[in-house]
Amino acid sequence: MSEPGHPKKLIDEGVHTLKKSIRTTLLLCIASMMIVLSACGTNSGDGQGSKGSGGSGSGGTGGVIKIGMVADLTGKSALTGEFKKRGAQIALDEINANGGINGKTIELVIEDDRGTNDGTVSSFQKIVSNPDVIAVLGPITSTNAKSISDIAKKTGIPVLIGGTNVGLTTELKNPWFFRIRPHDGYSAQTIADFTADKKGHQKIAIIYDTDAFGTAGKDMLISEYKKKGITPTTVEGITAGTKDFTPTLESIRKSGAEAINTMMTASADVAQLVIQMRQLGINTDLVGSSSAAQTTTVKLAGDKLNGIYGANDFALDQSEEAKQFVDKFQKKYNELPDLYTGWVYDSLHILAKIIKDKGTDPEQMRQGILALKGFKGVEGEYNFDENGDGLHQYSIVKVENGNFVTQK
Repeated sequence: MSEPGHPKKLIDEGVHTLKKSIRTTLLLCIASMMIVLSACGTNSGDGQGSKGSGGSGSGGTGGVIKIGMVADLTGKSALTGEFKKRGAQIALDEINANGGINGKTIELVIEDDRGTNDGTVSSFQKIVSNPDVIAVLGPITSTNAKSISDIAKKTGIPVLIGGTNVGLTTELKNPWFFRIRPHDGYSAQTIADFTADKKGHQKIAIIYDTDAFGTAGKDMLISEYKKKGITPTTVEGITAGTKDFTPTLESIRKSGAEAINTMMTASADVAQLVIQMRQLGINTDLVGSSSAAQTTTVKLAGDKLNGIYGANDFALDQSEEAKQFVDKFQKKYNELPDLYTGWVYDSLHILAKIIKDKGTDPEQMRQGILALKGFKGVEGEYNFDENGDGLHQYSIVKVENGNFVTQK
């Protein structure tokens, strides 16, 4: 170990200071270029966004490690943002109650991204402009994640994302993006296999969001069905926030579809779709992406959601880790968790392990996450590959009386 005044120690300290200076200067440049978006950012108002004076790599002042998080706390997806915040809070409480990380407590710096690209950019920018923040829990939607990729590359700290568009890791080649959910290639295969092979449907309609997630997901579904010799009866694109699905549903009815697959981003939109399906007397099987069968969707659609299937990366009964998490969540919040809570819970525990083993130097953290294998979380067992993808499978669940029953 180097002694005080040793040349190597002085060099290391100089490099450490230089890295902080470069990052601070870079972030100030980004802020000046995006001042209009920054003006839209809002603090969560929960007192967790406190300032610190520790240098880059220290994680904060004194005995504090600061981790940022963007969440859609307002807007049409505010319910999912609240679930995200709750999942993070349970992990935060657990880690800090067990002595924190190497004797330091974790502090979350939370900003409202409003579920929009502009909101995500401004909230993310505000978080990373604090040089004490050593990692960020990013957005769950692919479009929002893509909107911050360039800033994340320039900032150079780990960003854990929930967006499932395959290209977020394989095409963007962002060395600082780490996906904590399985990508849509696995989802499309699971949906197609269940719909055609398990349920025996040959006439299948597809509804997709015309965003990055939905468009790519739709293309992968079509590809999976092509392998089975199936051509969808109709493929219908919709925009986020659609209020009237009648034209889409009538088109599907006329196509003679026996089943509907959805690749839709927001649970609120799926709830609206299912309610209108029931009103129109359309009772065909619906097998959707992960937004279809979630606690948030049940809250919005009620018993209309019964019988719906969803390809979920977080199933309540899929493992002992998941069951324990469900029990903790129910005791604290008196309701069931869903994927919006599961992936952020795992994200914080992954970061805690990496920081404990590797420290807070960004490059050491990056290498540590890429090397992580066999880590058991509530979403599954994490085995990160060279692209930064940690999970590689989905389960099918069915909504029965507001509960989720694993089918596959």
